[in-house]
Amino acid sequence: MPIRLTLLIDSLAAGGAQTQIVRLAAGLDPTQWSVRLAWYNAASPFHAVPAGVTPVQLPRHHRLDPRFVLAMRRLVSRAETDLVHAWLPAPALYATLAAQWPGSAPVLTAVRCSPSLFANDPTQGRLTLLTALLAEATTSNAQASLDWLAARHVPQRKLHFIGNALDPRIAHRTPSSLAARAQLLASLGLDPARPPLVALGRFDAYKNQDGLVRALARVRAQRADGVPPLLLAGLLADPARVAHVRDLARAAGLEVHIAPAVADVATLLEAARFSVLASRSEGTPNVVLEALGLGTLVVATRVGEVPTLVEDGRTGILCPPDDDAALAVALERALDLPTPDVARMGERARADMLARFSEPAVVQQYARLYWEIIEQSCG
Repeated sequence: MPIRLTLLIDSLAAGGAQTQIVRLAAGLDPTQWSVRLAWYNAASPFHAVPAGVTPVQLPRHHRLDPRFVLAMRRLVSRAETDLVHAWLPAPALYATLAAQWPGSAPVLTAVRCSPSLFANDPTQGRLTLLTALLAEATTSNAQASLDWLAARHVPQRKLHFIGNALDPRIAHRTPSSLAARAQLLASLGLDPARPPLVALGRFDAYKNQDGLVRALARVRAQRADGVPPLLLAGLLADPARVAHVRDLARAAGLEVHIAPAVADVATLLEAARFSVLASRSEGTPNVVLEALGLGTLVVATRVGEVPTLVEDGRTGILCPPDDDAALAVALERALDLPTPDVARMGERARADMLARFSEPAVVQQYARLYWEIIEQSCG
């Protein structure tokens, strides 16, 4: 009989954690695992529940909604599941607290950021530490986060690094046509004759879209031929931040387009001049994996696992985080690269991603960990 596994997250909105948990749910062998994918925030669904996976949308109108508390208690009970893996701080808190009742299944938590985020958001750090102490085990796509937890007395045996998986649709992809790329850019209000710089990610402080705009303004001030347009696409989670970025771009005289999350990310990255990650904090960012896997040039900050993904000057370009001047230098390096050099870097990057981050290998790492936790709980 298959093991009953519950994967819990806050929502199915656009986002790296959501992308990875959906891929995990789809990739587990259905003859060995009976998977439920649970969430409680119904706003702006972006991902579909994979075929063969049971969807569970929990009722929640506010944090102390009694129906939500009861539903969470049932979700983690052994009568319903054999194992729960809760991703992100809030779902992890709800699940680990609910699991303190007798008759609960083991709960794992998943950390999806680097600890630099905790300096700016101490509440996230406290939640992450609390849930790691309460959980049977914690996974992370950033080794630095596991080191941070170990330094705060979370037992090393409970900490497990598992990187993100490359989407198999990218790994086995036939490149899009020039016509398809032009059509997508035109649909976003961009001139297909001027490939944009593309930065994908939700509008949050740690994604640093404002710093990217300031850095691009520095580059524009130094280049007589100007700079390409910039497309910022992702979940527009913070309207005030979106408005601030628009104002910065307007004041600097930059052509900046802001759009919601784009469904066809692969074609967009293939159509880009290059992809930019300006984040102050990350784990293993999907957008970097995907861009490298497509052979698209990447400019990124040295956060989380990014330095293990990108070799500066060979498969992409790196710079320190939260430094507008350093990011501007990195952008100029990318703009100045001859086309043959860009192509060679892209070929090396794609080969490296395919060798290290196949989806079956990453899913198998999760499956092995789940079996270990189940065996421990039965023993």
